[in-house]
Amino acid sequence: MTGKECGCSECGIMRSTILLVDDEKQFRDSSQRLLTRKGYDVITAEDGRHALDFLSKSPVDVVLLDLKMPVMGGEEFLQAMSPLYPDIPVVVITGHGSLDTAVACMRKGAYDFITKPFDIPQLLVSIERALEKRSLERKAKSYQEETVQNLLELSTEKKRLETIISCMANGIMVTNRNLEVVLHNPALLRLLDVASPPATPVPVQAIVKDESLIETLQKIQSGDRLEQGFVAQEIHVGDRVLRAISAPTLEPERRVFWTVAGAVTVLEDITLFKQLDRMKSDFVNMVAHELRSPLVSIRQIQSVLAEGLAGPLSEKQADFVKRGMKKIDALLALINDLLDVARLEAGRLVQKQAPLDLAEIIEDLVLLMQVRAKEQGILLTHSCENMKPVLADPRNIE
Repeated sequence: MTGKECGCSECGIMRSTILLVDDEKQFRDSSQRLLTRKGYDVITAEDGRHALDFLSKSPVDVVLLDLKMPVMGGEEFLQAMSPLYPDIPVVVITGHGSLDTAVACMRKGAYDFITKPFDIPQLLVSIERALEKRSLERKAKSYQEETVQNLLELSTEKKRLETIISCMANGIMVTNRNLEVVLHNPALLRLLDVASPPATPVPVQAIVKDESLIETLQKIQSGDRLEQGFVAQEIHVGDRVLRAISAPTLEPERRVFWTVAGAVTVLEDITLFKQLDRMKSDFVNMVAHELRSPLVSIRQIQSVLAEGLAGPLSEKQADFVKRGMKKIDALLALINDLLDVARLEAGRLVQKQAPLDLAEIIEDLVLLMQVRAKEQGILLTHSCENMKPVLADPRNIE
């Protein structure tokens, strides 16, 4: 409720302002005293012209208006005031009341009509209703302005989001609970080789041809719990490889629970990365093979020298040859590791799983290393008890 703050230091309540327009001074004074005692601030005017002048300078909450006045009467005042101050309620008070007069005043913007002489409670009730009406209208107007502002902000955000999605290089696809595509961007159509933009909503099968992605969207829609909150997978569209990341979208159900309303899928073209990865693996394989062949040859020559097949060696020469063989063995082991890593990244590393007796493998390895350990003054022993078979690749275990 608008108005001035009460002058009383105890309550701090806002006092409503009433403009009383009547040409009878006695009536103005008595009504002013009465309404002031009831907690209102009352301003008086002797005719419609003075009332309009006052309204142009200071707002009021309610107008109490007499009809028959000199200079400017009540009906003329109503006609001039309504377009300028449509939110201020007017209560007409006149001794020349009739049904036709009341209807005419209502058509010109009056809120209520009271005839003289009137009951004071009736006047107070009419004033309170007029104030309540104005308060409600102001709240409604405020809510309306807030709603309009919110709609404008939502529209702005929607346009901004549409622009961002349309300019993204990654494909965006939003599906609803019926597995229909309700939102997509041009990049999605380009990545999925869709010739012309479909009318939304459209069944996801009309755009997506990869069954694994459709199964993922069905799994998300069924409400199955996802370990990471999303599903990442690779799909193939022609010669291209796409990474698809799908996550559920939620909406409130009966304003209490959250339920899966659909899914959002982001598609990224990783064909180039796959090609680069394959080129890297091929390069590693090529370099490893090119290095291993000469190293094996050098290792064989060193072995011939170490065994004395090319003639006796002095103690110092034999030591140099053995050191060279150790370095070559280390390089060959490194090359084999590089080849294994390349095969692993390419998905071509095959392990032949078989039941193995670890005790037997350890015994063979100890026997193999026993001579070298003895030469270096190392006592190599082993102890195996209650060793159970394991499932592993024999070569990798060794």
